Amino acid sequence: MLSFEHKKSIFHSFKELQEKPISNNRINIVYPNSLQKGKTLATQLHPSGNGYVVGKYMDPETIIKKGYEVDSRGWIKIKNFSLEELNEIISTAMISMSGTEARG
Repeated sequence: MLSFEHKKSIFHSFKELQEKPISNNRINIVYPNSLQKGKTLATQLHPSGNGYVVGKYMDPETIIKKGYEVDSRGWIKIKNFSLEELNEIISTAMISMSGTEARG
């Protein structure tokens, strides 16, 4: 499992994303260029390593192909994601939110 700091550094490598502190030492990651109603790409990133990436805008075929488990709120738990899996889901989420791929 990647540490909280490592996960934050991966999100920060995407220049279009912004960190937004929330309660209990958690952070959200916001994607201002989102064309969707929601701008939050990741939520509740916590020092325990837990956190969620938005899946509700992703194409159902992509979700199945990648094996993502989207909860009833539309979020994908990333606690046990590897470096490669985290980079991939961030890119996929950005595409689903804006229609374009972006990488810092």
